[in-house]
Amino acid sequence: MKRGSMKRKDLAIFFALVTAGMLTFPARGQFTRKIPSAHPRLVVMILVDPLSLDQLNRFQEKMGKEGFRKLLSQGSYFNNARYGYFFAEAETGVATVLSGSNPVVHGIVGSNWYEPLHNERRFATVDPSVKAVRGSYDNGQHSPRHLLTSTLGDAIRLGSRLRGRSFAVGLDASTAVLAGGHLANAVYWYDDRSGTWMSSNYYLDSLPQWVRDFNDKALPRTYLTKVWDTWLPPTEYSASLPDSADKSEGLQGKTVFPYDLKKISHLDRRHENLAILRQTPYGNTFTEDFVTNLVVHEELGQDDTCDFLAVVFSAGKYVLQTFGRDSREMEDLLLRLDHDVAHLLSFLEREVGRENLLVILTATRGVSPDAQYLESLKMPAGYFNPNQAMSLLRSYLNVIYGEALWVKGYHNHQIYLDHVLIEDANISLYSMQDRVADFMLQFTGVSHVMTAHALREAGNSNPVFMKIQNGFYPKRSGDVFVVLDPGWQEKNGHQETTGAGFWYDTHVPLIWYGWRIPRKTIPQAVPMTAVAPTVSYFLKIPAPNGSDGTLLEELLEPQNK
Repeated sequence: MKRGSMKRKDLAIFFALVTAGMLTFPARGQFTRKIPSAHPRLVVMILVDPLSLDQLNRFQEKMGKEGFRKLLSQGSYFNNARYGYFFAEAETGVATVLSGSNPVVHGIVGSNWYEPLHNERRFATVDPSVKAVRGSYDNGQHSPRHLLTSTLGDAIRLGSRLRGRSFAVGLDASTAVLAGGHLANAVYWYDDRSGTWMSSNYYLDSLPQWVRDFNDKALPRTYLTKVWDTWLPPTEYSASLPDSADKSEGLQGKTVFPYDLKKISHLDRRHENLAILRQTPYGNTFTEDFVTNLVVHEELGQDDTCDFLAVVFSAGKYVLQTFGRDSREMEDLLLRLDHDVAHLLSFLEREVGRENLLVILTATRGVSPDAQYLESLKMPAGYFNPNQAMSLLRSYLNVIYGEALWVKGYHNHQIYLDHVLIEDANISLYSMQDRVADFMLQFTGVSHVMTAHALREAGNSNPVFMKIQNGFYPKRSGDVFVVLDPGWQEKNGHQETTGAGFWYDTHVPLIWYGWRIPRKTIPQAVPMTAVAPTVSYFLKIPAPNGSDGTLLEELLEPQNK
């Protein structure tokens, strides 16, 4: 018999195995070579907004085997990953993970801020110089121009001389744009008015045909004909508070399953509220639907040049605002998100091959405990109302300095003073900052108050001070920073805000999966700024230009060095 030929007996066994389904052939994009390539062919960053590590721990046993549990059991799980600054917001978290630096460097100090030099309010990604590409006009004016550093996607593009492709997708323009960075081939976000995916002409002159075809399917309207009921039997939701404890506004006033989305979303016979999609788990599913289409049509991960994809699942942000942290609705959303993640992982492994795929899953921020629930248990907790505090502060400053609008605004635990007015009145800015700080310290629930001029001074080793300093960018941050006691939250009317900076707001899951990633759990504390430079190290490219250069050494197995 010639070399390479097959005996009849061997041939019979071969066909028997194929018939029995024990031998399969690779689908499109699955490489027959299972040895990991020299570098990943596709890096996928999955950002959940928001997700605390304790939420993942509480609901893990109820989740399927192919989503979060697969990542945890077959990847590297950092269960002590933390953001290193106070006053966490989604935009700040995205910019930190993707740039490898803190707000003191990348400049995204929150979702919005006041700029004293220009005496006006800025939003993290709003850019009046760009125009919408499809969708509504005002929802299209977004770009990454306020982000002061490059990102991981930018580094991959630059490292490949622009041959590598980079995309970002998310319901919210601000987080999607910051995840995409400056050099993304395209960034897509959801438009409430048209129910379509859109972009801005910072990235594209027009939407690709495949995006237009996808939009023509009108999937939001399909999802909003559903009845949102529990994913599991109602008795399985014991890890959440009972409906009787629900004090939230709910979905159009309704706070108990099931939710008839068709009835809730229709304003009248001719008009519907497509924004309701954001407040349901189907917002995440719709995002995953779009992402799988993007991977196929843009042919990501199909050659030796590494591509990058960032996906922001942010429906949880709206469910949190609508129902609360410990609601059954929040638990149900996370159980359904697990299903979406499982579907996405399975799809990516078929298309690209696990050995060529690097997936990193984390969260933009954690979630504060429910202060009202803690109070009911006689735990130290409460609510701080910034509107009432600012009203009293303005009256106090008017008595001291005369009638004027000395306070420009309050956002993200920061008080912004009117620098132009103060200078025209020949008043010392530092003196007014100190007076404001002394006044704010008298409020119940306020533990620390720090001024901008104190933050510019070096040498304070107080952990709270250092975290605030990490998030301080002088041209964008406030004049006075208000730190609440642990367990306290801000609340304006029915609107609660998170971002205090204690463990519950900064402690997030960080999971690496695929390519050459070992199976292990790492309990050591690690900074979230280490994600981008570690991926850059694997790809042998320069890290983002603002990166602090910290590497996750636990991932640097001999085969990765």
